[in-house]
Amino acid sequence: MKLEDLYHTKAKEKDNIMYSVDMIRLKSYISYSKFSEIEFRFQTCWKNYVKNSFSSSQIKNFFYNYVIETEEGNSFWFGFLHNSENRKFVTKKKEVLADDVYNFTVEFNPNKLHNFFILYYLFNLSSDWYLVSYDLAFDIKVNILDLIGDLSGKRLEKIDNRGYDKKTVYIGTGDGRVKIYNKKEESKIEITGDLTRIEMSRSGEEFEIRKIKIWKYDGLFPCVYLNNYIYSLSDYQDKTLLAILYAVQNGYPLRDLTRYMREKVKSLLNGGYKIKFDSKIVEELVFSIITDYFASSPVKWW
Repeated sequence: MKLEDLYHTKAKEKDNIMYSVDMIRLKSYISYSKFSEIEFRFQTCWKNYVKNSFSSSQIKNFFYNYVIETEEGNSFWFGFLHNSENRKFVTKKKEVLADDVYNFTVEFNPNKLHNFFILYYLFNLSSDWYLVSYDLAFDIKVNILDLIGDLSGKRLEKIDNRGYDKKTVYIGTGDGRVKIYNKKEESKIEITGDLTRIEMSRSGEEFEIRKIKIWKYDGLFPCVYLNNYIYSLSDYQDKTLLAILYAVQNGYPLRDLTRYMREKVKSLLNGGYKIKFDSKIVEELVFSIITDYFASSPVKWW
């Protein structure tokens, strides 16, 4: 794979960081009768696009699930009727009432799906959509071993270390969880040098798509430092701090230090070694992805 193949649609570069949205989830509400029309299409004229369809009774899942695949082999998912929703039934026929609406959610990777006609069709089924969650991706041309992650206040889930820089770090759970890994190795990218991806998953808000022009990113980003601190003569005056910094640079986790020493080390790294991300770039990315699929819709969104 070539590096440009990672970004089929919207991606922005600033200060040697390539920003992209790796996954986005949008939600609406439609009736059971309207979903029946969707199913009919995928059982007839669009059946070749159905990679998988299944139902689930688990409370955290949707009852109806479809995985749709393009001719290029890229896929996306949509689900209808979340199992946590209260359902109304006709007493005799035991069918869901046609005028009741239920959760209809679509999740796709905008880097792999661009101007796909089925997504346009699905988004035109409703005049009310909400941004539910998304994954931000930050690609930097630095080896993963040359990064220091601040796990303070978070529960480290797992470190998958397969030797040298074949390493993946999972930090936290839920909204704001972070994954750091060797993107060059994972995607077999043909480039000179290194490429590390830092991913952050965001969720918990439901923002109206029709108001996407005024959407603002809250500024939450991974706390990651470059591991190339240059020692000054003054650093050698505090040999304990010097030794601890050396340990951190060689893999000792910041979170395991005392609060005092952790802040001392972070104060050294904050100067010019903390990776600074840009909220404005994130806002521009999300806006461009949303407008790609909704600006040409017959529904007046904005």
